[in-house]
Amino acid sequence: MVEISFLRHGESESNVQEIMAGGIDFNLTQKGIKQAEQFSKTQNIYYDAYYCSPLIRTHQTLNAIKPDQKFIIDERLTEVNSGDWAGKSKKELPQDLYVLYKDGKLDPPNGETLKEVDNRILSFLKDIFGSYKNNEKILVISHNALMRSLRRLFFSTTEDQFEPKNLEIITITEEQYRSLSL
Repeated sequence: MVEISFLRHGESESNVQEIMAGGIDFNLTQKGIKQAEQFSKTQNIYYDAYYCSPLIRTHQTLNAIKPDQKFIIDERLTEVNSGDWAGKSKKELPQDLYVLYKDGKLDPPNGETLKEVDNRILSFLKDIFGSYKNNEKILVISHNALMRSLRRLFFSTTEDQFEPKNLEIITITEEQYRSLSL
């Protein structure tokens, strides 16, 4: 059975600065690089294929885990489009609106909706589970919004404020994907 492990990137400059990064490129911090290097020492890091979002923080994470590993970039794995909030400090956002956003009850102004994020990740999963058939294990380095989407879709969580930690991993099996009622 094919398995896809989704890993959130290591600590980035935007995480430290509490900036709504969205699709803006931010590098990993030195701590983020060290986190990823440590992760590689505690986890089985052999996979049959590797995928990253187009954002540099995911590439840097994979390079720290498995230097010089070739990977496939897929646009569907990018962070949520934060619209008007992209690049802004979370502290400068209207806090009542930001709380609603974190609760999954508000989309960022002129940004991507949760449904659009869900559709992106489901499209990616459909393609991967349609392409691989021999019990392959796939590693995907991605972002907060996609991890939250996976949690909503596959783990029936009612906790919309699920905030994945840097280098947290969620594995989705083909069986779980096929059991979704789409």
